[in-house]
Amino acid sequence: MATSVDIGEASDEWSSGETGRMTRLLADNGVTDVQWNLEDVPYPLSSDAFDAVVMTEVFEHLRDYPLRSLQESHRILRPGGRLYLTTPNAAYIVNRIRFLRGAAPGPPLADWMYGLPFARHAREYTFPEMDELLRVAGFHVVHRESVHFHLDVGRTNIAARMIKRVLARLAQVRPTLGPQIVVVAEKL
Repeated sequence: MATSVDIGEASDEWSSGETGRMTRLLADNGVTDVQWNLEDVPYPLSSDAFDAVVMTEVFEHLRDYPLRSLQESHRILRPGGRLYLTTPNAAYIVNRIRFLRGAAPGPPLADWMYGLPFARHAREYTFPEMDELLRVAGFHVVHRESVHFHLDVGRTNIAARMIKRVLARLAQVRPTLGPQIVVVAEKL
């Protein structure tokens, strides 16, 4: 039996008329779906119960005590279990350039002022910060890299595509300058 954990507000609402789609897909494949807010700890799951925890593009939305969420992920993993985590890199070269130009490196201020409370990023992290958080939570990092998930999204002119490809290559050579932090960490 497998269990899927949906975390956050309205996690199963993909678009208008799509509510419940993920839950139905999981149920059709024999997967139990559990939903709750990631910041409500302790998690309603047994210790040492899972082989993997997948946390993609969630960590940056945590407002309170992100370390506690990592510790809870560690608790529910079996020894040797792995955490697969992706989050934006605060030190992305584009963010650094924005800062040097006098602009905020993160999301626009309007997102904070008028955005949905759970849609905005509470905080973005750097590679060293993620390494430290994972270490303190009891994890051993077995793999880390940066990727450019949105390489072929957005502007389609030739110059924009070339710039995106150069930035993607830079992320391979120097991960700390890439747009996304991708980490695989193991519970020892």
